[in-house]
Amino acid sequence: MRVALTKGTLWVPPTYFAVEHALAMPDIDWRAFVLCADITDPRVSLKVDEAAPGAGRWPRRAREPLKWAALGRMRRRIVSWGPGVVHQQQATWSLPAVRAARDLGAPLVTTLHGGDAYWGPSGIGGRGAAGAWNRRNVSEAFAASRLLLAVSRHLADVALDSGAPAGRVEVHYQGVDTDYWAPGPPASTTPGPPAVPAPGLLPSDDGSPVLLHVGALSALKGIPDLLAARERLLARAPHRLVLVGDGPWRAEAERAAARDPGIVVAGALARDRVREWMRRADALVLATRTTGGRSEAAGLVSLEAQACGLPVVVTGAGGAPEMVSPACRPLLASQADPDSLARSLMTALSLDAGERRTIGASARRWVVEHRSVAAATLRLRDIYSRAVD
Repeated sequence: MRVALTKGTLWVPPTYFAVEHALAMPDIDWRAFVLCADITDPRVSLKVDEAAPGAGRWPRRAREPLKWAALGRMRRRIVSWGPGVVHQQQATWSLPAVRAARDLGAPLVTTLHGGDAYWGPSGIGGRGAAGAWNRRNVSEAFAASRLLLAVSRHLADVALDSGAPAGRVEVHYQGVDTDYWAPGPPASTTPGPPAVPAPGLLPSDDGSPVLLHVGALSALKGIPDLLAARERLLARAPHRLVLVGDGPWRAEAERAAARDPGIVVAGALARDRVREWMRRADALVLATRTTGGRSEAAGLVSLEAQACGLPVVVTGAGGAPEMVSPACRPLLASQADPDSLARSLMTALSLDAGERRTIGASARRWVVEHRSVAAATLRLRDIYSRAVD
């Protein structure tokens, strides 16, 4: 089978989700067609056809504005390659894929990842020319796709409310690479000092438990609630809070860290450094909340943490609870409720080492069975088979 993987822009890192399944299915003939790409991880070996000029010569910042002039070129290149299936990642910037699939008479499959399932100012609608452009792309993807795959049941419901055809919407959980996201070797077998994101930031520095946040430092990710929950917990449960990521709430987080030495703002880190923190923290927290009418579509970071054997504290916003194993469900918190979040974090911090290991091992087994890339690719094969029938 020959499958064209299509997307408007492809930045790896951080958007591994767009290529993970293709890398896990080497028996399929894949080629990615995009308007503009920037892939700096040498482990991503997928063939990429970039339509905007300057690939390999000009920096990303110079190439990205040229994508507007490359829509027709991308469409023609897809048609010239002749795939049997066109798989569009995100319904935005989908017109080249929609029209190429129509030219070829090939089925179009579109995966909805978040904002592309929403109408209105909080999602794909927006205002002005940009909003009109997004609506045009998404409406055509909704109409032309043989199947619309939502990354959670929550997002499928959002898409249906936005007018997606009911008979063509399915849930396809993305999954994570459980070979990569896995517990580290026992500390006693690791020679020399551990590899950590930055000197002096080891959880063992002061013996306090470590709560880890990985993701955007934003209101949507619940950073205000997380900082408020930490204040409520400090007197009862001393701990360190490590914030990995960047975003509009970074300045506020850094001001909090200046007042509170137990908060570490680590910034954006490479994937291997994120994994190192997951292997050394005591729990991960995803305090996501509905903001501006939008909610978390899925929350793959909680799957990555559980695959590393880490208990997770997640709020009940959007599709986030769908990524929580039964072992961690007692740690679920109410969204936009610092008191509820503090109680769940208190429960996580009260676990002894044996309890954390037991929960972590059970969580990992669940991810491997139900939310791994291996499980997702089995389902994707069936989806492609049905699409071409």
